Amino acid sequence: MTSVASSLLHLLQSLFPSYEPMMGSTSPATGRHFDPEKQLCEKDCIILDMLSSAGHENVCFCVTDPSQVDNPIVFASDGFCKFTGYLPTEIEGRNCRFLQGPDTCASDVSQIRDAIEKETDTSVNLLNYRKDGTPFVNEFFLSPLRDDDHAIIYYIGVQCPVPKSGPGQMPANPGWVYSQGSHA
Repeated sequence: MTSVASSLLHLLQSLFPSYEPMMGSTSPATGRHFDPEKQLCEKDCIILDMLSSAGHENVCFCVTDPSQVDNPIVFASDGFCKFTGYLPTEIEGRNCRFLQGPDTCASDVSQIRDAIEKETDTSVNLLNYRKDGTPFVNEFFLSPLRDDDHAIIYYIGVQCPVPKSGPGQMPANPGWVYSQGSHA
C-alpha cells in the first residue's frame, strides 16, 4: 500500500473507528455493496469499501458511470434507497435528474453539470424530491472516482440531509469523501 493510501486509511479509521477493511477480508458487509466493473485506484477502492462496510448502511450515496449515455446511476446504496423511497431497480440506469422537481434550483443543477464537465469535485445545497413527491434539502457532494491512470471512471454523489429547522445548515461530519482532496 502506498504511503498516501496508508495515510488515507489511517484518516478513515480515525473518523470511523468501527470501520474494518473488507478488501482481502472475510468479514462480510451488511446491506448492498458496490462491486465496480472497472478497476478503481486504491484510494477510491478504500472510500467505497468504507461506505459499504458494516455500520454505514444508512450512508446515502450513489455511483454513476460517465462512459455510458447520460451518466446513469449504476449503484444506489441502501441509505439512498431508504432516503428517497425508491427501490434499486427504480434508480439504477437512470440519471440523477429524476430526483429534481419544480422547485429544484437550476443554478445548483448547473453547478453539478459544470463540475462533471470540468472533471472536478463540487458541493451544493440541493432541493430534490422523494418518490412520494415530498421535497427534501440535502447537502450534495460530488467527486470523481478514478483508475490508476487518474482517468475518471465513475462519479460518486453523497447526500447529507439538511435539517428542516435550518436550511443551509451543515450536518455533523458532512462530506468526508469530498474532503479527501485530489488524486494528484
